[in-house]
Amino acid sequence: MYNVRLNCKLLFLFIILLVSACSDKHAGLSHAIDALDKHKLVTGSYVIIPNQGCEGCISTAEAFVKNNIGMSDSIRYIFTRIQSAKLLKIKLGNDVMTSNKVLLDTADIITYPDKEKEIYPMIISMKDHRIDKVTYQSPDSDGLNDLVRK
Repeated sequence: MYNVRLNCKLLFLFIILLVSACSDKHAGLSHAIDALDKHKLVTGSYVIIPNQGCEGCISTAEAFVKNNIGMSDSIRYIFTRIQSAKLLKIKLGNDVMTSNKVLLDTADIITYPDKEKEIYPMIISMKDHRIDKVTYQSPDSDGLNDLVRK
């Protein structure tokens, strides 16, 4: 007969994996926002705009930023996967790029919770310093117009 002995280290590792699997699914995204925005929003929205992906959706998001940069202090814009900051500045203009509401993720630390949607702009709603909801600007959803209606 085999003498089965439960390895405490293996049990401890299993418990850690179980706890981490059940933890906040937006933890990585929250840490990235903390790193990018030293004055994280208590309540409001972050619009994450990838510089590559769905061309129409990204163009719509960039136009939204240009037209609504002064709309609200509770909206911040994060550009990620930036191929060229210089080209982005030409597209958006100096006023937009120098706004304290615009953040650049030059290290590409933003991670999308839904990998299949990482080609779309993402809208993150914050409530009490926590991520409350994640929506997208895509052919199937109009997250930016929902943001204006708030």
